[in-house]
Amino acid sequence: MELGSSSSRKSRNSGHKLCFCGLKASINQAWTDKNPARRFYGCPRFKFGNGCKYFSWFDEEEGTEWQKKALIEARDEIRKKDRIIEQLKVTIAEMRSDLEKKQMETVKDEDEIVRQFEECFV
Repeated sequence: MELGSSSSRKSRNSGHKLCFCGLKASINQAWTDKNPARRFYGCPRFKFGNGCKYFSWFDEEEGTEWQKKALIEARDEIRKKDRIIEQLKVTIAEMRSDLEKKQMETVKDEDEIVRQFEECFV
């Protein structure tokens, strides 16, 4: 294994970056306003709270301001639509529940009509 700076630790044969734990660094994507959609290497254990906090940018240069703005607008639009979709799922579930209740009431009403008919004519 070749040792060097934290951003250039690579295993000799694979070309993959290694974190300080010695594990293959995972590639993640930042969605901050400063670095929208920018990819970076990180310790694969970081999400579980026991990682080494290894960090290195996947790409060496940042995007231009218009690229950042476009990505942030797209991210925000996607998040907005995701919230709308979740609200619609709740509304659909409520409507299904209401429909089932009405169907049960209709069956009860039909049964009552049949019972009354039978009392009168049978």
